[in-house]
Amino acid sequence: MKNRPKIRPPCNFFDRVLEAIAIGGILFGFFLVIRGWSGLPATIPTHFDAAGNADGWGPKYMILLLPSISVVMIPLMLFLRRFPWLTNTLVQITEENAEHQYALIVRLLSVLACVISLLFLSLVYDTIAIAGGGTSLLGCWFMPAFIISIVGSLLWYFVSAVHAR
Repeated sequence: MKNRPKIRPPCNFFDRVLEAIAIGGILFGFFLVIRGWSGLPATIPTHFDAAGNADGWGPKYMILLLPSISVVMIPLMLFLRRFPWLTNTLVQITEENAEHQYALIVRLLSVLACVISLLFLSLVYDTIAIAGGGTSLLGCWFMPAFIISIVGSLLWYFVSAVHAR
């Protein structure tokens, strides 16, 4: 990594949109917690099975864990986009391919930040809904959709990076 070119590829419009969605997801998650706090019972769902059913319960303050994790993870991922030469890659980075390879890394981090932010937002919303006596929006589709979006993003990156060597 010491010999890698230190080039910062510009974030394009799509990367900025993904960044805005990721940050908006964090903020909206905190908004939902603040808005719903007074209506939450003392015990809330804290874990969901693969089908989206609540199967773990805990104290009310545990609702703060989800947006707190996202407020650490998402900004770190978005910040790391500024230093793509620090990441591990499948291909050797050279002067000739650095800009394109780094642009792929920036795009991957943008997509992952957006997906993870929306995941945490969905979990916050569902936790509040179930705690308030409502029904879950997370069904058997949620876990496969989340896994497919993460794995699909990684596969896209791997194929693109190897193809653009």
